[in-house]
Amino acid sequence: MVSRRTSTGRPRLLRTRAVLAGTLVLGLGATSTLAAWTDGEYGTGSFAASVFGTESQTASSAWASHTPAANAATLAFSATAMSPAVSFYAFIDIRTTSTTNVGGSVALTSSSNDAGALLPALEYRAVRTASTSTTCAAAAFTGTPTWIVGPSYLAVTSVPGAPVSSTVTAPSGATPQVRFCFEVRIQSGASNAYQGTSGAVTWLFTATST
Repeated sequence: MVSRRTSTGRPRLLRTRAVLAGTLVLGLGATSTLAAWTDGEYGTGSFAASVFGTESQTASSAWASHTPAANAATLAFSATAMSPAVSFYAFIDIRTTSTTNVGGSVALTSSSNDAGALLPALEYRAVRTASTSTTCAAAAFTGTPTWIVGPSYLAVTSVPGAPVSSTVTAPSGATPQVRFCFEVRIQSGASNAYQGTSGAVTWLFTATST
């Protein structure tokens, strides 16, 4: 009788211990989750693009953005009665716009909208003058000027293979600007067949921010 009671009570005791152990494990798990605090930190940045633009003027065109080619500034050559080896001069001034806030450079890069029977007989040179107050005339090509095209003459529809860049800085007070002076003439010894003919060429100056 004594041994039967012992065997009956022992499994019940083991089950009770197992339930208590499971309860303790669940309790520990809940306590661990509640103790995990969290926090976070954020960082933000603001960004704005720079502004870079140019405009030009000539003796006959006011300051403005002269693009596209159809809206080109007119260089005042007054070359309506040209003869071989007689040069004609005209300037174009280029500057950054008042809203520009970075510097850059500008260079003669190509020609376009070229037309007319006289073009094959035309040649040119160009310099950057010391200032925009420099008169664009034969004297600008003497001494040691800053050549943009030259000192040898090029066909009027071509540009140098390695364009010469000129600095245009962002405005600070007075708007910075540069002057380019062009010399154009009919080639010496050009054929009489060019008499009475005409032509037109449009040069492109490309400005690039730095």
